[in-house]
Amino acid sequence: MRAVSNRNSDPPDSSSDNEKSLYELSLEDTLAQKMRGVPVKKRVSASGYNPYDAMSAGKSQEPPRKPTDLRKLSEWIRLQRQVEELKKRDP
Repeated sequence: MRAVSNRNSDPPDSSSDNEKSLYELSLEDTLAQKMRGVPVKKRVSASGYNPYDAMSAGKSQEPPRKPTDLRKLSEWIRLQRQVEELKKRDP
């Protein structure tokens, strides 16, 4: 059994130079395209996370946080609890 194909497997006639120039392919650099006024397509990178884009070179945008003084925090929590106790005792 033989498969039937619509493709023409014969090469095109190269009898005239005009037809030959239709099938001739060449590469053109982007500089030549810019000179002709053709808008150059930019490659779009694959969407994903790039850790090098996340950090800016140099200073960070947020100033560094000051360390929390845990002793002062403990004292503040203790005082808040005392205030709540006093409010319950004396309405």
